[in-house]
Amino acid sequence: MIILLSFLPNTRTLDITNIIVPPFVDVRDVVMLSCSYNIGNQKLNSVKWYKSDKEFYRYSPLMSTKQNMIFNVEGVHVSSDHVCNDKFCTIHLDNLSNDTSGAYRCEVSGDAPEFKLSHETSNMTVVALPQHDPKIEGVEKNYYEGDFLFGNCTSDFSFPPPYLAWYINDQKADMALLQPFHESTIEAYGFKLHQRSLEIRFRIDKKINPFITDGKVHMKCVSQIPHIASQMRESNHIFYVSSWDELRNQKLINWKNSATFLKFESSKVLVILAIVVSHKFLTKKFMVNS
Repeated sequence: MIILLSFLPNTRTLDITNIIVPPFVDVRDVVMLSCSYNIGNQKLNSVKWYKSDKEFYRYSPLMSTKQNMIFNVEGVHVSSDHVCNDKFCTIHLDNLSNDTSGAYRCEVSGDAPEFKLSHETSNMTVVALPQHDPKIEGVEKNYYEGDFLFGNCTSDFSFPPPYLAWYINDQKADMALLQPFHESTIEAYGFKLHQRSLEIRFRIDKKINPFITDGKVHMKCVSQIPHIASQMRESNHIFYVSSWDELRNQKLINWKNSATFLKFESSKVLVILAIVVSHKFLTKKFMVNS
């Protein structure tokens, strides 16, 4: 009997079953915070949301009026879109800022006589994510052996600052090919946003740089926000490498085509001259006979 009772659900408990607080959120977004709970046979007294131990929202279903209350806390602005009941409480925050970052706690309490209490906490950091892929500039579409390649990759503005990396044929570019990155900043959304540029330089030479092969070369620039795996952006560029032998062969082909064209054009001119001379001779002969 004791063993069977141990498998029966404890209807007297009050537990938070899930809390949704995104670890990172963009300052331009509206963020959803949600807390799910199991109150068993308890009566729900209240659900409270805290930011860094300061209460900013309360749901009190036993109150006849003002079941939903909002309290002023710096950096926290609760929108009108919130739904709470005896199973979950979901609220939305808008007008985010750097001050919105912090530890968010959901606290659920039961009513008399036990007044059971359960709470869970999760951290959220507000960032300013890049809105565009990095931009590749300076890389041409065609190169010959011995040419020098100068390429620049520039990130979009963001906070935290982005990490930039070059890849050549899916291999990360060696540091020896890179120049020190340049950085510029602007003030926006209450953050100092950073934009970074990373230049790459190398000679198109298979002996010096074995990653260079005749044909197609794939270059890629990656912009990554630290600690946010989902925020990786990239841009791609393909260029083609030809050898000097190919260039000489192409010039020879062009020269032969040009010679053939000139020969053909010369023949056309001679035919036209012959026609003109014949026409003049026949005209003159006709006039004499007349």
